[in-house]
Amino acid sequence: MLATLVSMSVLPLPSSGSVSGLTSDEVAGEILRVQNRADQTAERWADAQRRSEELGTEIVAAEARVAQASAQQVALDRQMASIAVNRFTGASAGAAPFFASDPATVLQRDVLRGVALDTGAADIDTVDAVRADLVDERARLDRLVAENEQIMAVLEGSREQLDEQLVELAKLRDRLKDEEVRRAYEAQLAAQRAAAEKAAAERAAAEAAAAAAAASAAAAQPRAVSMSAAPVAPRGGGAAQAAPAPSRTPAPAPAPSGPRIIGSGSWICPVQGPNAFGDTWGAARSGGRRHQGVDMMSPRGTPLVAVVGGTVLFKTNRLGGNAIWLTGSDGNKYYYAHLSAWEGSSRAVSAGEVIGYVGATGNTSANHLHFEIHPGGGAAINPYPTVRAHC
Repeated sequence: MLATLVSMSVLPLPSSGSVSGLTSDEVAGEILRVQNRADQTAERWADAQRRSEELGTEIVAAEARVAQASAQQVALDRQMASIAVNRFTGASAGAAPFFASDPATVLQRDVLRGVALDTGAADIDTVDAVRADLVDERARLDRLVAENEQIMAVLEGSREQLDEQLVELAKLRDRLKDEEVRRAYEAQLAAQRAAAEKAAAERAAAEAAAAAAAASAAAAQPRAVSMSAAPVAPRGGGAAQAAPAPSRTPAPAPAPSGPRIIGSGSWICPVQGPNAFGDTWGAARSGGRRHQGVDMMSPRGTPLVAVVGGTVLFKTNRLGGNAIWLTGSDGNKYYYAHLSAWEGSSRAVSAGEVIGYVGATGNTSANHLHFEIHPGGGAAINPYPTVRAHC
């Protein structure tokens, strides 16, 4: 995976002047192209961020194992040194003096002899095993640290590429003020989304068919017949009654459930400016957490708005930094995190009203909005389908 992250690159973006001679359809296509590539860069950043979180946990565990193995080796070295001293001070008459030859050689010989005679050969194996474990754990830690350094470089590179792409995207989207360009863009965007929905439906149908085929094949496999399934003659004579044969009809495969999209035409994209994002729902996070939102990458200071009318509560926490809870008039709750600043104070708001600005506060190093959807104020659901439909 690391090789994939490192090898993926972004081609140079066209300058804003390169679209001046294009038709409305071509400008619309260029906007979609840059947007799609920005989304891909955002997904690459998210993948690197996820791996960085995993590496952080793995490095902490590896450091603990190295410390444990080091402590074991220190303890064994002390024990072996003590044995060596005892062997020297308790040497029998006529034995060669401890310092009769090279001290290091004599010490090593006496230590090994002392361990073999006083503690048994199995302890020599233990010493060797501890030393080997320490070497292995240190090598594993070195590999993790090296990979983490590469991941940090990927994160930095992706962030820089994304900044450039979002600047270019902002320039291109300025062309949407032209009504003809906007119509062309909306038509191409609708076609792109329809194609994506069709592909997703086909994948879901293929997965359902594969699951049904697997269930059918499993049901067709011969089963061992237990003694209780054998025909049993009724008391008092008469024909034996055969046990009913098990059904071979597989249970119907559950119908694939489509993505849950919140809101309708009145629902507003929370980021009012150039943005890019991928589906990072459920990605691993530090402390055994799972990502419960969508990370919408956008330049620092980009306005954030209420997606629906309701009331907003401004708070600060360690992970989310400057955050907002929007209790919507639609009965749902929405969570915004990592804001650089709030707009105003906690209050009632209308849909589309500016409530804050994109930033990188809390547990992050990149400017973006972490956005969550809690239907009915309950558990979070994947917000990606909703945000993709409205942004």
